[in-house]
Amino acid sequence: MAYTVPTFNLSCNIWSGTALPPNPKRLTSVCNLAFGRRHHNEDEGFPHTLMYLLLPLLTDIRGSQGAPPAPDLVECPAGSGRHYLVMWVDDIGKGFANEHRVAGLAQTTIGGAWPTPIP
Repeated sequence: MAYTVPTFNLSCNIWSGTALPPNPKRLTSVCNLAFGRRHHNEDEGFPHTLMYLLLPLLTDIRGSQGAPPAPDLVECPAGSGRHYLVMWVDDIGKGFANEHRVAGLAQTTIGGAWPTPIP
């Protein structure tokens, strides 16, 4: 059975690094917020376990590997108040029909404190 593109069952809001809420977001995208069976390297120095945001092919999301002046901020699900910093972005299945994008996310309060209880 071939690997398939994930179901994008949520939407997320994406802000450019310096344009944080309540400033206008850069885009809203369909997505899939996952933890799953992906590897987390403790030596990377991230303060929290990473979540993985799966996105459609070529979605404009920017990580810390090349987005001056700062990585993007994501709210997922859109409107929930759950904000994440984008640590890195890469593609899965590059060059194949099932290609899609993945972003490593770390929880943050930059967009405001998370609601309690967490929605």
